[in-house]
Amino acid sequence: MNILSIDTSGDSTSISSKIGDDLLSSQISHQRKERPYWENLLNHIDIFSNEDIKRFDLLVFGRGPGSYTAIRSSATFLKAISHTNKIPLMAVSNMESLAYKYFQNNKATDDISVLINSDIQDEFFYGKFNFNKKSKPHEELLTNKEAQYQALIASAEIIIGNGNDISNTEYLKSNAEDHLKLAEHIYDAKFEYKAIDANPVYLKPTNYKKAK
Repeated sequence: MNILSIDTSGDSTSISSKIGDDLLSSQISHQRKERPYWENLLNHIDIFSNEDIKRFDLLVFGRGPGSYTAIRSSATFLKAISHTNKIPLMAVSNMESLAYKYFQNNKATDDISVLINSDIQDEFFYGKFNFNKKSKPHEELLTNKEAQYQALIASAEIIIGNGNDISNTEYLKSNAEDHLKLAEHIYDAKFEYKAIDANPVYLKPTNYKKAK
């Protein structure tokens, strides 16, 4: 299956493609409020025309948690490509991508909990995943250092991210290549990945105020 994946955060954008066994990935940095020049980004992985786009069987983007504006930008871009070329579109969790990366590298059999700092002090994004079980992922949520947070980390076998003092910060930020590999793992040929259903997921109100 040929896959094109994009991930956009506040200050960087990554892109990855897999055609057959050939994997190409690239990443660019930019100002937090800037968005990449999409055509240039595609050129980085040898995509120069719409005919090149038509080679893909699946489009993927990171749905969050992350920057509201950045996620919306990549979602809008890939939705347009999906509609124009009738290519299925999948939105994957950034936290699940991190957990799957850890799973691939360590072949973990236990639950993998992901804790990522929000841009609000003492606030964290949380998710729990197990790739050896066929159960659905734990609900992703926003938490803090109070009782709920303590209960979550007390029950965790493996913790990755930067949301606690003993975390594994090697697994801190997912990228387009991580999303592509997760998409390969969870893809179900029986499921219809419609662009209308592939949307960013925001775990906090979009009108919140950042701490100064």
